[in-house]
Amino acid sequence: MSGLTKAERHAAAVRDTTLENLLAAAWPWDVDRVKEVALAVAMVRGEVSANDVRDLLEERLHPLIGPAFNSLTHQRGPLVNTGRRVPSTSPATKGHGISVYRWAAVDRDAA
Repeated sequence: MSGLTKAERHAAAVRDTTLENLLAAAWPWDVDRVKEVALAVAMVRGEVSANDVRDLLEERLHPLIGPAFNSLTHQRGPLVNTGRRVPSTSPATKGHGISVYRWAAVDRDAA
């Protein structure tokens, strides 16, 4: 997180703690279901965002999408953030930007 201000580092820590708490409170198989869908879409399309998986999941699983992506990108996970953002298609988010991810293996193979 180098290059971030103290406030940005604090906000990122709060975000990560919130996402970890959501995952910890969820049924493990629900989290696994969201991760499986995200990985399947990434495998087929090469990239994936929450927009791509939202309609493939039951509405009750929607709150787990963000935490699942966060989990899949941490500690050399299977996905990496591309740095690109797209507008969310969820009416609840009012079009705010969401991250786009791709297979981490692409980056590791190039290294």
